Amino acid sequence: MANSGPSGCVVDRKLSEALRRALEGDANALVDISTADHLSVREAARSIGAPLIVTRVAAVSILRGLIDGRFSPAAAQAWASFVRRGFVEGTGGGPIRPIDIEFEDAWEDAISAAVSRLDEIGDMIDGEVTTGEALDLLQLLGEP
Repeated sequence: MANSGPSGCVVDRKLSEALRRALEGDANALVDISTADHLSVREAARSIGAPLIVTRVAAVSILRGLIDGRFSPAAAQAWASFVRRGFVEGTGGGPIRPIDIEFEDAWEDAISAAVSRLDEIGDMIDGEVTTGEALDLLQLLGEP
């Protein structure tokens, strides 16, 4: 279940896998990530051994999952907040050094627009993403 990471710390393989799933567009993976402390998440990210990149396909998966009910609005918001900030709020006991998460270069602006809008879910003013808005974001991401 765990092995030693590059810094000698024990890395939880389940957490590393959850991190991979989140980066591939699985908002439900945030359940495992949000229950871990931030230091463990950083170590899991480091153990992946490659840059952490949110692709166009991952952003499309989140939007489609939100539209078809596979992901709740709260799960989509948690995913967006995590990939935008590089940490889950409340999982650190002091100053937090976010993990580096990049957006696919060719689609960076469109992914950023989708992540920003999804991160507003639950906000008093902009709190709901309508199906029409999600479809508009999918078009920005090159989806018909």
